[in-house]
Amino acid sequence: MLTVRPVTASTINPTEQAQVHFLGLALNIDTIIGTVIAALVVIGVGLFVRMRITTGVPNGVQLALETLVKLVRNQVDEAIGIDVAPFLVPVAMCLFLFILACNWLSVLPLNVGDHALMEPPTADVNLTYALALLMFCWQHVAGTKRHQGLGKHLAHVAKGHFPPFAPKWIMLQFVDLSSLALRLFGNMWAGGLMISLLALLPGYVFWLPGAAWKLFDLGIGLLQAYIFMLLTITYFKEQMEIR
Repeated sequence: MLTVRPVTASTINPTEQAQVHFLGLALNIDTIIGTVIAALVVIGVGLFVRMRITTGVPNGVQLALETLVKLVRNQVDEAIGIDVAPFLVPVAMCLFLFILACNWLSVLPLNVGDHALMEPPTADVNLTYALALLMFCWQHVAGTKRHQGLGKHLAHVAKGHFPPFAPKWIMLQFVDLSSLALRLFGNMWAGGLMISLLALLPGYVFWLPGAAWKLFDLGIGLLQAYIFMLLTITYFKEQMEIR
């Protein structure tokens, strides 16, 4: 039976998760399940649009995706050039839809026993760092291919950096990586914390601010997915441009 867990000030911990330990690693089960669900949602939406695609009047989902594709294509074209990085359009699309699906899992308000039915997996820094690290490595691979070799790519990256300041440049690369991960994590974690705080209100009062915050949380989830996608395109531009 689904029940709402009573929350007290001493038990607020929106990031508490069930864990399984394997080979010395602690695996966050809620994050893994949420990630799989979000991935299945993205795949399901893609398959649905493919089955229903038409050259006539599009349905609502097809129209929304076509609008999103056009927006992403324009961003990539302005930043790098669509001919230079055509692969970046599907990458950015998948990234946006996946993060959005992860973020919007927060609309599920019920708990099973002492555990949340589903927390957004992006409220776990392990997932956001994994996404940022994947994009970080991918942009340097794309840059290496663009500059026709690792040596030329590293020369491009280091161009304009005075050698004694190399540690500062390395630190800035780490800051770029961390900013992608922590911005997304911080906003989604804060949303869970706010719901936990609002749950301290009496039940007959909680529904109104709780519902209002959920709507606000949906908007934040959409904005954060877009920002992550946009910054990823920007970082790809920095690594692939010819100077």
